[in-house]
Amino acid sequence: MEESQNIQQLKQQTQDQWNTTACGQVGDIEWSLDYFLSVEKNRYENYGDWMRGFYRYDDHQGVKLLEIGFGQGTDLIQYALGGADVTGVDLTENHYKLATENFKLRNLKAELHHRDAAVLPFPDNSFDKVVSFGVLHHTPDIQVCVDEIYRVLKPGGKLVLSLYHRNSLYYWTTLLLKEGIFKGKLFTLGFDGLKAIIETGADGKKLKPYVKLYTHQSMKKLVHQFPSVQIDIRHLYRKNIWIFGKILPDSAIKWLERRFGWYIIATCTK
Repeated sequence: MEESQNIQQLKQQTQDQWNTTACGQVGDIEWSLDYFLSVEKNRYENYGDWMRGFYRYDDHQGVKLLEIGFGQGTDLIQYALGGADVTGVDLTENHYKLATENFKLRNLKAELHHRDAAVLPFPDNSFDKVVSFGVLHHTPDIQVCVDEIYRVLKPGGKLVLSLYHRNSLYYWTTLLLKEGIFKGKLFTLGFDGLKAIIETGADGKKLKPYVKLYTHQSMKKLVHQFPSVQIDIRHLYRKNIWIFGKILPDSAIKWLERRFGWYIIATCTK
């Protein structure tokens, strides 16, 4: 009972975070197409210019796809535009409302659910593909969620799961060394509070979402039930390499990104 209460408390902290500041929010929220287009532009041009090439949103014609943690609906809309039959689940009410409006303004269809990914409301073998980007590292019962994903995937179906990478340059140089040690936040906020401030708007005290980071080993353990797993690493800013980021050639940055990027991504086949 105590463990269950703790899990729910941590999940509530996650909801508090994104009910306050939506994932990918740009300025003040406006319920308009221009606002959602600005979120999209920021995501694929400023935040993650590698994402379109890696996830190939436009290559999903006829795919029955589920996204776990759809945020404002930005990625899910790209899959819909790419021909997928899209469904989404998100724990946060704010995200559910925003994504619903985003799809409505674009005249696109989606089946969206405001609920916990630990109890998916779908029959076994329902989807060709499940995707989740930067979401499930915020839930303490992530293994339950992955087991549910496995259940609803069709045989031969794919999961593309993206989580925060513990062995990343961002974690060691920017978060732990710069923010944690040099600025003293590790001592004032504690380790859990320090990890929380990864998220925009979180202060590590009042707004303190649960965050866990993953290595190759812990990622493979998490998706152990899948017979085929490919691990990729992506997402590295030059500023995460401090002074060296200004002088290294693009080829060196790419080499570092594939080993020490911020996201560890498992592509799993059932």
